[in-house]
Amino acid sequence: MPKLELSIPVVVACSPEEAFDYFADHRHVAQVLEGVSRWDPIGEQTQGEGARYEVEMVAMGVPMRSILRLDRWRKPHEIGWISESGPIEQQGGFTFTKVPKGVRIVLKIQYVPPASAIGAAIASRIDGFIRKRLANAMERIRETLERRSKG
Repeated sequence: MPKLELSIPVVVACSPEEAFDYFADHRHVAQVLEGVSRWDPIGEQTQGEGARYEVEMVAMGVPMRSILRLDRWRKPHEIGWISESGPIEQQGGFTFTKVPKGVRIVLKIQYVPPASAIGAAIASRIDGFIRKRLANAMERIRETLERRSKG
């Protein structure tokens, strides 16, 4: 089964440092990602490379649980993760690039649907749903960061 990739960019009127700090706080995930019911640290480490999280999200009525581990942490340029367990093998991250109007944030996720014809059929149905959900989340993040930056 080939990897599928989502890439969602947004430009935010704030500094790369402000954006990175917002994303570095795991408590913001559930506030902006519709369908995520759990994003809890495992152990004492809550930030930086090696931090692990127990994640639960619901996609089209199906709860999916996984363990994610941060494998990239370059302040203020990149935060990335890889799945350690769960029904869908994935890796992803956020990059933060300074641009004239602020910071360009790109969310990229690569994932492998469950290996079966049923998994491929489900993935094709869920892909558009997930893209829309993540695009909406990135827009909410933009609005939140710009409000915080002005305040």
